[in-house]
Amino acid sequence: MELKRTLVDREGAIATVTINRPEARNALNRATLAELNFTFRELAGGRSVQVVILRGAGEAAFSAGADLKEVAELADLPARREYFGAIAELLETIHRMPQPVISRVAGYALAGGMGLAVGCDFAIAADNAIFGLPEITLGLFPMVVMAPILRLCGPRAALELALSGERIDARRAFDLKLVTRVVAADTLDSEVAKLARRLASFSPLVLEMGKRAIYESAGMDYVGALSYLREMVAMVSTSEDCAEGIRAFIEKRKPNFRGR
Repeated sequence: MELKRTLVDREGAIATVTINRPEARNALNRATLAELNFTFRELAGGRSVQVVILRGAGEAAFSAGADLKEVAELADLPARREYFGAIAELLETIHRMPQPVISRVAGYALAGGMGLAVGCDFAIAADNAIFGLPEITLGLFPMVVMAPILRLCGPRAALELALSGERIDARRAFDLKLVTRVVAADTLDSEVAKLARRLASFSPLVLEMGKRAIYESAGMDYVGALSYLREMVAMVSTSEDCAEGIRAFIEKRKPNFRGR
């Protein structure tokens, strides 16, 4: 697929995906969603990329959410279902992909843009970032993006955000557990890069298995989680990367992980 509204840059094992519609505050139209879904599926299927950063072009907005002009032109229920289904597909792909995904949030992250930002594994926000679910003011409701939001902040806070439609700053988003970290706007890029490089220095196999273990066990009862995690750590401990990590520790050197 030829990418026109999405940029992909590589630096070693780190890929940066940019929603490239700054003139529309990086709103998510059908073409952009198609490109993002294609891009993340391609990255998930490869092994050369170990960490993915998702950002919006410019500093004004991570993403303002759905392209409302385009949504208004969708003629029937199947067309609307397809459009919102593309957002659900993107959130699911990010959730399931083996690599950790970091959202770099500057400016506005609203509606579907907010859901996409907080639906990543890590969300690092500039201290001037603004979050919100304004759908209620338009006669809509943030149904799809409620999946990650509800799991992060719980029903009471999710209700307040969705039913009031009010915007919140980055500090409030952090307090609600929607954001991993809040940093000064002028250090946003360096802080995101620092985390990405640290993650990329670890075993890609263990990153994948660890991400899966956290998400899977989070929905289990306590005893079931212990049983599942026992099996997962036993599997990780038999990997070549674990053997290499232990050898490197004993030999006081940097490990050479190979993802096996």
